[in-house]
Amino acid sequence: MNSLLEEWGCIYLGKKQQNKAISLPDDLIKKIPGSQLILLQDNKIPGQINLAKVEFYLYQKMFHHIERGRLFCNHSVSYCSLDYDLIPEETVENAYEIAKQFGYSKIPVYCDERLDHALMELEAAWKQTNVNIENGNNTDIKIEVDKEGKSTWKLTYDAETTEDTDFFNLLPKQDIADIMKLMGDKLIIWPLLTHIKDRYKKHKFPDPFVLLACVLSEAFGFSIKKMAEMSNVSYDHLRAINESFIHIENLHKVNNAFSNYIHGLPVSRVWDLQDNTIIADADAQKFETNRHTIQSRFSSKYFGSYKGISVYTLLANHIPVNSKVIGPNEHESHHLYDILYGNETNIPIHKVTGDTHSINQANFVALDSIDIAFIPHIKHIQEAATQLYSAHEPAHYHGLIKPMEKINISLIKSEKRGIIRILLSLLLQENTQAVIIRKLSSHKRYSRLRAALWEYNKIFKSIHVLNLINDMQLRKVIKTARNRTESYHQLQRAIRKIYSGVFKGKKIIDNAISNQATRLVANAIIAYNAMFLEEVYQCLVLKFGEKIAKFILMNISPVAWQHFLFTGRYHFKHKLIEVDVSKLIEAAEEKWKKSQGQQEKI
Repeated sequence: MNSLLEEWGCIYLGKKQQNKAISLPDDLIKKIPGSQLILLQDNKIPGQINLAKVEFYLYQKMFHHIERGRLFCNHSVSYCSLDYDLIPEETVENAYEIAKQFGYSKIPVYCDERLDHALMELEAAWKQTNVNIENGNNTDIKIEVDKEGKSTWKLTYDAETTEDTDFFNLLPKQDIADIMKLMGDKLIIWPLLTHIKDRYKKHKFPDPFVLLACVLSEAFGFSIKKMAEMSNVSYDHLRAINESFIHIENLHKVNNAFSNYIHGLPVSRVWDLQDNTIIADADAQKFETNRHTIQSRFSSKYFGSYKGISVYTLLANHIPVNSKVIGPNEHESHHLYDILYGNETNIPIHKVTGDTHSINQANFVALDSIDIAFIPHIKHIQEAATQLYSAHEPAHYHGLIKPMEKINISLIKSEKRGIIRILLSLLLQENTQAVIIRKLSSHKRYSRLRAALWEYNKIFKSIHVLNLINDMQLRKVIKTARNRTESYHQLQRAIRKIYSGVFKGKKIIDNAISNQATRLVANAIIAYNAMFLEEVYQCLVLKFGEKIAKFILMNISPVAWQHFLFTGRYHFKHKLIEVDVSKLIEAAEEKWKKSQGQQEKI
């Protein structure tokens, strides 16, 4: 292949010699199959090769070898070899030491003990699901028999529990700048915003108000020049501070501080959807851009005739734990592992859900290897139930739900070394999940390894679908987590709408900074609300006990912003904020009395 490219490229490519006929050396002719050599011959001169046809033949062969991973450039990110992206083959020998160092003991035994345990889980899920249907214990499944005697089924759902945001109407309206300053002082975040340079620093300890003005200008989407016109801070001062202190690492640190504060409040345990378990949700939101970057793409569904980006966010218990900007053309599922593994907060994620865009043929395995259960929302469960797999032959199972095929266990075990190598590469972050999984999916050179990984993934997906059929509470938990993300998206959209919801960065890093600034403002709003909910919670615990206090506040969402003023003229100065929490406590007690009255009527 290389000789063909070198010799033919010198002959024709780059030279305008279309339709010219030549004779090729015998050694090159021998490399071309006879059926294809006939097609390359010139129509006018028998026995001669047409150079125009050779060029397109070269393109076809190049595409063929790129697709199979045989033609690559290791200086490229997207087109280097997959072997170049993975850890060296010999590193797999140290799998036990690496797994012990990172605390993920499953990886070295992933195709041995872990595989056996997963198959046992699958067998137990099959047995429990069909037995509960036969015994009538699963009252949420409705079976119908048509005229031909064929059984069909569907699942019923309880009414959705809506989360209350009107609770915060009792709070006085406050300027967002004052709230940001209040929460920044409380969490002492200003020292976290360090100078981008180690030395020759003109502003070592900038005024928090100026830092705040720069953050708000980035979050709302208008320039620092506009902020200077709308505030009491000069443009030159804003520009100097913005260039020196508002960078991506600083904003990550401050966001993590806010997230840790909210998670550290006892009231945050009220929002746990399962006891001692934190369930996160990952989803993307589309935003238009007014400047072209390598990430911005056309999408008529979301942006009409304009370009835009996707903001991918990980939310846990109303807290935006992590966020990143991706292209709308990128599949969200390719970034799920990275956004979870990149969680630098003190919030441990035990389970994660998402919509259908979070599902691919490797995420169940990838997340299980780092001890995170993947429980995505399945839109059409009946359809998914027809594509389930089992540890034994399908004839072994009797009941309403039946497997489609048996898991190919021997295939998985035969690719043990390759699977462990991929999991270790993800763990050591040799490259991102988006790159590794995309290449593994597209390169036919790794078809057997890919098939083994996909086969393993079928085990966990089948377990999850069976659990969804068998457990209504699990379905409700997933739906609640998804609804919380939608509420956060509304808050994020409200913040961005100050500048028509458009990202205006000239570079990828500019949009990333703007996204982190928006998350910081949202974090401050949620932290402010959670601070007052914590006071209410502690008063209710003293008066009614912990169980009743949790019941009263469990459906009150801290993602509320009707009591904040985002627009207007920003006057950055010290201002004393006083809020009467007794009104919130009275409202919570009134809510408890109403719920008691409704129960007595029932």
